Amino acid sequence: MRTLSARIVLGFAILIVAFAVIVGTIVFNTNEVEDEVHLIGSGYLPLALDIKELVLKEDNLVNYMTQSLGDETIYKIARNRLKTAYLARAKALAVARHDLDAVSDLDIIVPDLPETQTPSYHSAGADLTALAGFEASVDPLYIAILGRPPIGAAATTDPALNQILTTERRFRALAQALSDSMRKRALYKTGQLQSNEHITRLSALYLGSAAVLLGLLVALWVVIMLRPLARLRARAIQVAAGDYKSRIEERGPAEVADLAREFNSMGRAIEERERELVRSERLAAVGKMAAMITHEVRNPLSSIGLNTELLEDELAPGADEARALCRAITHEVDRLTAITEEYLAFARLPKPKLGSEPVNTLVGALASFVREDLAARKVELVVEASAGDPIALVDPAQLRQCLINLVRNAADAVASNGGGHIWLRTKQLDKRVAIEVADDGIGIAPELLPRLFDQFFSTKDGGSGLGLALTQQIVKDHGGELAVESTVGRGTTFTVTLPAGGPA
Repeated sequence: MRTLSARIVLGFAILIVAFAVIVGTIVFNTNEVEDEVHLIGSGYLPLALDIKELVLKEDNLVNYMTQSLGDETIYKIARNRLKTAYLARAKALAVARHDLDAVSDLDIIVPDLPETQTPSYHSAGADLTALAGFEASVDPLYIAILGRPPIGAAATTDPALNQILTTERRFRALAQALSDSMRKRALYKTGQLQSNEHITRLSALYLGSAAVLLGLLVALWVVIMLRPLARLRARAIQVAAGDYKSRIEERGPAEVADLAREFNSMGRAIEERERELVRSERLAAVGKMAAMITHEVRNPLSSIGLNTELLEDELAPGADEARALCRAITHEVDRLTAITEEYLAFARLPKPKLGSEPVNTLVGALASFVREDLAARKVELVVEASAGDPIALVDPAQLRQCLINLVRNAADAVASNGGGHIWLRTKQLDKRVAIEVADDGIGIAPELLPRLFDQFFSTKDGGSGLGLALTQQIVKDHGGELAVESTVGRGTTFTVTLPAGGPA
């Protein structure tokens, strides 16, 4: 989700999902309440009433046999009343078992009541089956005593009747326990229904409030995402006013970040074009100066140098002071001649004649040429050539001049530090070839690095300020780049990056 449109769509998708969750939650809770109402109305309540009725009929049967049967004096009346009570109890048991079968798919265990008090419908069915077993066990005895009920004093001594009463009391205890359990389950589910209804109401309230808050946050998020556009507009106004160094942060959604990146690229291109325009104007000025130096200075300097040498030859053998003066004049003439040559080389630098050349071979030849001179200045030259001898598209003569300038500058930095090392490294990059000239000399102050390639700027006493400018121009004419990294007291590294060439 890096794009602005995708983020806006995501915001609305979040809102839609939030409302869907709210609706789904409310529907789910409503269904839960509906299921519990159905469970109570179709399950717990009818079954609890059935079992309660069963207990009542059982009480009537037991009470008649224990309290009224002994007072009866007519067999026929006793038989009819006993049979009616017995059949009423049997019917109540059958109704309870029938209703249990009708709602057995609603089986739910109550979690916070003891298991012995909260049987499931399956365990309730087992209890009712046990009751039916009690009933079946005494059916033959009932058939026997219904033929001639024990009335009067015989009711207290009849073994069949006593056996029936023992079974019926066990029947009654189990039925009463089952009735109490079902009542507790019904009360629990009623309380649970009330709790779920309260939860449903609070859920709707809280989720609705959360949805409103989420909508506000999404709206605020969209506003924040669009803020970079306002900053971009402000920077564009500054660039239009001539402030080409103005930049905008390249962050935010993909479209905004890409737009900011292109804007900054445009600003850098305009700034570079302005810098190149100034550089071109300076080059034109240098060209005019070089022509003037060639016409007005170079030839007189040659004459002065020649006449000084002739004068030194004519001096008497004992004129040591005069000879020293002549040598000093010759040295200064040579220095001025070198400066004029640099001006001429900078102003008349020809376009490079590019060809595929093995870089390791060029660097090795250069190292052999300068190694002895560097050793005389206590500078050790180390060559670290890349495996495979990278091929670069270069003009060998101009690249040699470029590297000699960099090596001489490195040698000056190392020699001023009392000696040290210079490393020449070649590297094969993706579609480029890199040549590094590194040293462990005095380094360059950070504030001087931006001006290092400017014309007429030099960090050395007596320098013309054209050596690095000429080197940079050579690299640019090759379609490459010249970069510098330096730490004061630890050394400097110049990196020349050139286009890779085909097989030499």
